[in-house]
Amino acid sequence: MAQDSLRGDAGRTPPQGSGHSPSEAWTVLSHLLTGFLVFGGLGWVLDALLSTRWFLLVGLLVGGAASFALIYIRYLYVPPDPPRPGEPAGPEDRKEQHG
Repeated sequence: MAQDSLRGDAGRTPPQGSGHSPSEAWTVLSHLLTGFLVFGGLGWVLDALLSTRWFLLVGLLVGGAASFALIYIRYLYVPPDPPRPGEPAGPEDRKEQHG
C-alpha cells in the first residue's frame, strides 16, 4: 500500500472503454526500444569487426521494422472471423456459387 502512494498512481484506474493498462504502454515502449538496441548493437559490432559504416544503419532500420511488426501483431492485429459452417470459405467459393 505504501508503494502505491510513492508511485503517485494510488487509486487511479485507466479510463473506462480504453481496455489498456499502463503496463501495456510500458511493454510497447520496451519492445520498441529493444528492437533498436539489439539490432543496432549487432550492426555496430559488425561495423567494428568489418571496418564498415553501413551495418549500424541497416541494424537500426531492421530493428525498428521488427519492433513495429511485433507491436502491430501483438496489440493491433485483429484476425478475420472464421467462416461459419455452411457458408462459403472465401471469395473463390462465392464465385462458384454465383457463377
